[in-house]
Amino acid sequence: MTARTVLVTGASGVVGSALLRELADTDVVSLTHHKPVSGQQVRGDVTRPWLGLRPAEYRSLAARVDVVVHCAASVNFTASRTHLYNVNVRGTGHVLHFAKDAKARLVHGSTAFIARAGRGSLLDAYAESKATGETLVRTSGVPYTIARLSTIIGDSVSGETARLQAFHHVVGSGLAGQLPFLPCTPGTRVDFVPQDTAAAALAAMVRSEHLRGEYWITGGNAALPMARILDLSREAAMLGRSGQEHNIGDLGPQLFGTRLLEPAVFERVIASVLDRAEPTAAPSLARLAANFMTAFTDTEPFPTSIGTIPGGPAPITQNDLEDALLHTFDYLLALPDETWDLT
Repeated sequence: MTARTVLVTGASGVVGSALLRELADTDVVSLTHHKPVSGQQVRGDVTRPWLGLRPAEYRSLAARVDVVVHCAASVNFTASRTHLYNVNVRGTGHVLHFAKDAKARLVHGSTAFIARAGRGSLLDAYAESKATGETLVRTSGVPYTIARLSTIIGDSVSGETARLQAFHHVVGSGLAGQLPFLPCTPGTRVDFVPQDTAAAALAAMVRSEHLRGEYWITGGNAALPMARILDLSREAAMLGRSGQEHNIGDLGPQLFGTRLLEPAVFERVIASVLDRAEPTAAPSLARLAANFMTAFTDTEPFPTSIGTIPGGPAPITQNDLEDALLHTFDYLLALPDETWDLT
């Protein structure tokens, strides 16, 4: 059955905006908060009861919607636990209330990093809030499909993204010469998927009326070693893939200063110096990058469901990920220099 109407929350975000393109042949209403999008939309707020809508507007929307795709979330890894709970837990509860009122099926955007919570990573509080949101979904009685999304990079063809994510800032700062050391073990692999691949998987879940359970939208065994990612960043900076002008300044000597460093060495030699020098200062870029990499260092690959979802994307390979990453690097390199000026 083709859904009459799909409600997408978080439609202006990285995954949500890509999903709107995938659902171009579907009757979609976007729930927007700050940033408007193209197509049908209502302005609301998932953190408020009734999605922040007026009663008549809420009832009219619930009467139309067959499927809800919940992409709205806080992915600010440095946000307070209170903020993360408000958006990722309370917001999910309000969306579930709407889905019940609409008698709609839910496609719930979660995170693969719930499998790595508790490692002292920058992602811990975020992952814990998303795990709690999943519990609400599973116990709600609403028919659901959960999509556990990995790190999302830019579009696999254009490299473009609606918003820079933590991974973009780590590699972009390295490209700009602001990250001479990246703490992680040599074999560390970083799992990511292009935003259009994630969107294609979600769109297939929307169209698969009887699909239930949890699905992993990840690179899985195709995840790239961090050392290879650095090699590709050097290639992108020195050669370019798209022929576009690069705006980051003199990259040559800066780029080759980015090196992997064993986390224990980083903590003993570099981080301790930084922490002693400015004990009350905001965390340094090196410290933030180290905390982020904790979610990947010495871990087993995520499972992946890519290639198994009816009507969804084909299995993903390392070559696919490398090619998509090079396009993302091209996109980052074309951004203004001040994007990476964190001083």
